[in-house]
Amino acid sequence: MGKHKLNIDTSQSSLDYNNSTLNTQHSTLSQILDIQNLSTGYDKKQVLFGVSLQVQKGETVLLVGSNGSGKSTLLKTIFGIIPLWHGAVSFQGNTLHSYPKLKTPHSKLIMKKMMYLPQKDELFEDMNVQENLEISILHLRDAQKQKQLLAQLFEDMSVLKDKRQQLASQLSGGERKMVSLGMALLNKPNLLLFDEPFAGLSEDNIDMVIRWLETIKQNGTTLVIIEHRIKKLLNFADRVVGLKLGRLYTDNLQTINDIKQFLV
Repeated sequence: MGKHKLNIDTSQSSLDYNNSTLNTQHSTLSQILDIQNLSTGYDKKQVLFGVSLQVQKGETVLLVGSNGSGKSTLLKTIFGIIPLWHGAVSFQGNTLHSYPKLKTPHSKLIMKKMMYLPQKDELFEDMNVQENLEISILHLRDAQKQKQLLAQLFEDMSVLKDKRQQLASQLSGGERKMVSLGMALLNKPNLLLFDEPFAGLSEDNIDMVIRWLETIKQNGTTLVIIEHRIKKLLNFADRVVGLKLGRLYTDNLQTINDIKQFLV
């Protein structure tokens, strides 16, 4: 793999080198995301090469790969942040991006029930927790509905209720991640793209994020997650797919040993 450096925690606490298999019972679900022959990059540098991927409704897909493999680029392209160069992306049976229509604005995708949570959250630092949450549902336009959703969220997530008046700039990494998850819960997405949900978090905060991911999944949301702490999500995911140097590999990633061999 040359200069491409792996960034994966391979300690015993993060990887269990056994043959634990994934839950693969997703064949009867209907398709929600269809990516066909997608290529894109930055300026003149191509990052993704002919990526095709189909994700079923209610499925949780874990996306693995080394640094520079194109994982974050793929999520950003699905969400319309980066325009595609070739191919097409369809969501819930409707084409979102295809050449020459390079992308659909991500603001419209939120209204279509797709959300993207980047590795580095994008909170407004000079606003408090409640204000940040309120901004995430302004597109609903119905003030009463917004109020009801926020009240329900604070009832469900006491950690946010306790911090509702605290500025985003004063929050810990775990608290910021919970605000991001709160935004997702408020919007009730059909598809959530989540880039490294555990980045910079303590073990306690990781466990808290996992519990809320389980809640989101139980509510019927389809998840596509990038994460380097594979063991933490191995039993949670229905399927693991890999990216290597911008090309997608979907076969033979059924066990932790398969994944480890793919990454080295």
